[in-house]
Formats: sequence, structure tokens, C-alpha cells
Amino acid sequence: MYTVQSISESPAGISLSVLAVRDGTEPETVEFLISRELWQRRRLKPGESLSEEDFLEMEHGATFSRALARMRDILSYSGQSRHGLISRLRHYGFDDEICEETADYAVEHGLVQEEAQVERAVEIYLRRKFWGRKRIVAELSTRGYAADVIRTAVEAIPDEEYLRALDVILRRKYGTLPADPQERQKMVLSLLRLGYTGSEIRQAIEAFAE
Repeated sequence: MYTVQSISESPAGISLSVLAVRDGTEPETVEFLISRELWQRRRLKPGESLSEEDFLEMEHGATFSRALARMRDILSYSGQSRHGLISRLRHYGFDDEICEETADYAVEHGLVQEEAQVERAVEIYLRRKFWGRKRIVAELSTRGYAADVIRTAVEAIPDEEYLRALDVILRRKYGTLPADPQERQKMVLSLLRLGYTGSEIRQAIEAFAE
């Protein structure tokens, strides 16, 4: 048996106090913080009895409200992919169902916009860090963004832009091409680690030499 004891409003939502009397256990007062939407839909009042189903709905609603608050906190200081957001919520102890539901809410309400986030990230990695496609793809993959979203954003940048970034690296870091074969090999390996292909590196070196 579940009985609503008190209801109060706060900036965070609706505080709900429920007396739970279960078979074989001592009466227990359970405190919930539920959304205004859920409260308005049910219009609960002090003294009202709740069924087991009602109680579980309140419990789920309270957990979902806490997950939403945590989600907004997470997104306030760092952009997240849907997958990344789910991982962060799991870290805070929410179960998979709540994590999925909260992530879906974030996507549906435009709080997580993977396409736009990936496009911005690609621009930053290319224009500021001068990374090649492979390094950019690897980085964004580790952050949980969908493979097709990453591929679309990376392929939207013309080949000339990646070659231009390579030219900037060659001019800023090396100035002139190393004459020593071993030093040149070190340079090529360094560029490979930045995510450029062997073909791109050859093209950039040839253009730089000219």
C-alpha cells in the first residue's frame, strides 16, 4: 500500500513524499522528485492512495528527472555524442534503460546534435591541429560518434584542404626538407602519425620541394 503524504514545489521539480507499507516490512517514507509534467498529468493530492503500478511510475519518473538533471550538467561543460552521454550517465549509476531514455530525450530536444558537433570538431582538428583524415576519424570514434556521421563530415572537406594543412606543417616545423634519408624517414613517420596517408605525404613533399 502506498499513500501520498505531502507534495511541495521547488525550482528542481515536485517533491513527493510517499508512505510505503509492504508485506513483511516496516512502513517506509519514500521521497521522490518528479517532473512537473508527470505531476500535472496525475494531479496527485496528499492522502491519495497509489497502486503498485502508480508507485513504480513515480519511482521511474523520479529517476528519470535525476538523470535529466545530470545530463544537463554533463552537457553544460562538454559536448557529447549520444553514446558518450550514455557512458557518462552509467558512470553515475543509472541503469541502461534510464540512460537510453535520457539520451533519446537529449537528441529529440536538440541538446545532442551529433552532425553539427562532428562538423565543428573536424574543422578544429584540421584548421588548428592540422590532423589528417585517419587521426580525425580515430579521435571522433573514441568519443562515441556514429561512423557514418564521422565519414560524412570528414569527406565533406576537399582533398586540397588536407594537403594545405600538410604544407603548413612542413613549412612551420621543417622549413626545408631533410637531406638525410633517416631524418626524412622520421619526418614521414611523424606525418603518418598525424593521420595522413602515404600518398598525401608524397604529394605534399613534391609540392613543397617545388
